[in-house]
Amino acid sequence: MQCVMRSIILLMVVLVLVSSMFYMFFSNGRPLQVGSRMERDLWYRLSGPVSARDPHLLEVLRRDFLVPPSLLPYNFSNSLQDQIGKQDFTWPWIHRHLQEMFGDQRGGFFVEAGALNGVYLSNTLWLETSLEWTGLLVEPDKESYKALSFKHRKAWSSNTCLSSEPYPKKTIIVSHYVLERNSFDKAYWWSFRGHSHELRQSYPNKLHTEKTMEKSFSSVQCFPLLSYLLALNVSTVDLLSLDVQGTEALILDSFFNTSSVSVRVIVAEDEEGTFSHSHMEKMGYILVASLTDHIYVKKGDQILTRAVVKEWTAKLKTDRKTPQN
Repeated sequence: MQCVMRSIILLMVVLVLVSSMFYMFFSNGRPLQVGSRMERDLWYRLSGPVSARDPHLLEVLRRDFLVPPSLLPYNFSNSLQDQIGKQDFTWPWIHRHLQEMFGDQRGGFFVEAGALNGVYLSNTLWLETSLEWTGLLVEPDKESYKALSFKHRKAWSSNTCLSSEPYPKKTIIVSHYVLERNSFDKAYWWSFRGHSHELRQSYPNKLHTEKTMEKSFSSVQCFPLLSYLLALNVSTVDLLSLDVQGTEALILDSFFNTSSVSVRVIVAEDEEGTFSHSHMEKMGYILVASLTDHIYVKKGDQILTRAVVKEWTAKLKTDRKTPQN
């Protein structure tokens, strides 16, 4: 009899442990804090599809995946890595254009996807520190997000990714880094980290094949851009900055097709040449500047009336950098 009772107790313990592991897996490593069966079912559906506007989805996103702006003092350093970000790549070009468009606007709202550590190559930090903006920082890489959280940015943040679909999904993020083999690798450590991307057949590009980088893989929860904005009750985004290594156009397409939220200015990286400027114009956006990144302004926005912006668009036409594709 005692043997039977021990077997039953052991079986119950095993069932409890298996159930706990099962729920932890589907809750992205977080203990489920849900009571209703409807909400429990939603956790299983976060891999997709579920409507970006689903009220239960918005509640889960707000409660379990969004971190409020920090109330602590900023925790910045003048490291060589962060200073390099202000000199190289397209950051100075983007910064100059954003200053012309937003330099006199206080209290705006931004969304920056691919936020890295919150400082290196950030298109939004100066808006926050100099013009009292706030916003949302999205970074899927766990190590990068950990560094971001230590900076104490005055914006919402999320260790997730923007979904390339109009519904939530889980995806695999490939994180890149180097082991600081020389001074160059050490100085550009965050640059290599910034090439982390969603696992897909069309990536890596030429850069990744020419430079040997270490890789790690992790499962990450993604949400549609619209879901974040609805969860935060945001009706207007002044600046949307996308640097997510190849899925920028897909994110925008799914957003345009499902959203009534207004986005004034879009800065999007286009390393893969996936953007169609004529398509963006049909979606209501005018290309005003183009390099490796594109800058679009919503039709009818007062920014388009500025003399300097008119000069940019005129130069694009002169240089024939507005493809009709």
